[in-house]
Amino acid sequence: MNLARPSCATMIKMLEKIKNGFLDAVFPRMCAGCGEEGAYICKNCELFLGEAPLICPVCNVSSFGGARHVYCENSGYGLDGLTSIWEYEGIVKHLLGQVKYVGITHVVEELVRRAFATMAQDRQRFASFLPFLFEESTTITYVPIFLRKEKRRGFNQAQFVAKEIEKVTGKQAVMFLRKTRNTESQTNLDKEQRLQNMKDAFVVNVKGQMSNFKIPERVVLVDDIWTTGATMKECCKELKKGGVEKVWGFTLARTP
Repeated sequence: MNLARPSCATMIKMLEKIKNGFLDAVFPRMCAGCGEEGAYICKNCELFLGEAPLICPVCNVSSFGGARHVYCENSGYGLDGLTSIWEYEGIVKHLLGQVKYVGITHVVEELVRRAFATMAQDRQRFASFLPFLFEESTTITYVPIFLRKEKRRGFNQAQFVAKEIEKVTGKQAVMFLRKTRNTESQTNLDKEQRLQNMKDAFVVNVKGQMSNFKIPERVVLVDDIWTTGATMKECCKELKKGGVEKVWGFTLARTP
């Protein structure tokens, strides 16, 4: 009997289901707030999630839709907008730590799903970002980590976020940047030190892309957390130097 071989895409989906099933068995989905089984954030605890006020990514001052202020337009290669969903505290901080340091990567699936549900419920607030994201000419990319570090950890959390956004939007997430050196941890650095630490640490990477790949007009740059913005600002600079016209940042969380 001749059985058709499953396509590569089908096999990847099968492997993903097996992986997620294994992770669910080892790390069952329990609410990070109260321990109730079934989800990482239960309906009761989701009431305690602090939504992050949207800010201009250049001056860090309040911006209703997250777009860069008109008076910040002369910022050279600055981000055109920033969307962060929650404040980096409490349950969200704990869960993102579980992703990054414990490797419970399927937490990202639930967080991204909740992020889009939040945006769908408040379309007026996200009226600048959502059309930008779903515009045909927009490409999704993510903040890279140094290759040796990624091999040691086994994943890049920003890539996981981008891949979940890919599932929602139907847009392929492209590895459009490469980190050229292993920078010092940003944790204990102040704002100026963070900026200096990330200076010239990224380059646009089109090697290995399709032969007909073109520099996109618009890019959504994805990361898990926005702290001072030093990393995303440096990535944005390289994207714009490489020919991208507009870059909008997206993170699941932002430090208060």
